[in-house]
Amino acid sequence: MEAVLQIQHLCKWFGKRKVIDDISFSVNAGEVFGFLGPNGAGKTTTIKMIMGFLSIDRGTVVIDGLDRRLRYEAAMAKIGGIVENPEMYKELSGRVNLEMYARLHDGVTPARIDEVLELVGMQNRAHEKVKKYSLGMKQRIGLAQALLHRPRVLILDEPTNGLDPMGIKELRDILKRMAHEESIAVFVSSHMLPEMEQMCDRVGIINNGRLLGVKPIGALLEEVSGKEVYRVLTTSAGMAASLAVRAGYSVQAEGGDWADIALQKEQVPLFVALLVENRIPVYGVSRLEQSLESAFIQITGGGNTIA
Repeated sequence: MEAVLQIQHLCKWFGKRKVIDDISFSVNAGEVFGFLGPNGAGKTTTIKMIMGFLSIDRGTVVIDGLDRRLRYEAAMAKIGGIVENPEMYKELSGRVNLEMYARLHDGVTPARIDEVLELVGMQNRAHEKVKKYSLGMKQRIGLAQALLHRPRVLILDEPTNGLDPMGIKELRDILKRMAHEESIAVFVSSHMLPEMEQMCDRVGIINNGRLLGVKPIGALLEEVSGKEVYRVLTTSAGMAASLAVRAGYSVQAEGGDWADIALQKEQVPLFVALLVENRIPVYGVSRLEQSLESAFIQITGGGNTIA
């Protein structure tokens, strides 16, 4: 596959603090690449360096063969993106907003505007004022705007924020179709782990400014499938988790009346007996299906806040 976004040994300091520590990965044409990490891990900083909003202290960002630092304008012309909420003139229609944005790029014809409106499913609502749009409709017009100049790379930071379940599914389907049918490299940062699992072809996991790994979704889930996680239902979840740690078991997550513990199958009755011995009530034990979320927790060693 053709790598159209290449990140090589990227580093960034804020003062004396190193917030991005020698990360390297690539995103291929025709794939949806997910970028995951806990809050403060360095995702947004990385995106801002790719898109030219932050300087690069060390390393390179190569976009469709163009080094961002050496050929900035040419490289940026290959990128489309939405960081946070798309900015538009609310008193104007969606189409007029696109026509105004099109003037910033050479070769964007009215036919191309029609094409992207149809691609994002807004062809029948494009003549309405943006102020009348739902959040999902604004996201669609923002996506159309990012696609107008036929970018090789599309970068989206938390694109499903605020969308209802139907809006999330529709956006997910659009992004997968654009990547797989239009051969665009789609780079998505999100905290919606179940959605990323359904949307992405590969994921990169970053924590404390370091890239922990890049794997296809299937390979990532297969890697952790041998590590079974059991949910213990109890009214004393904190005590159960503390006891598990003292006994040498790994606590994956904890709720008000449950704790998820990594155990081998033969260790389950031993751990239950240990809980009962310490007068911790047990109301049920069930094996959890592995998911991108459980894989993330295992790889990063936990982290209650993911963003």
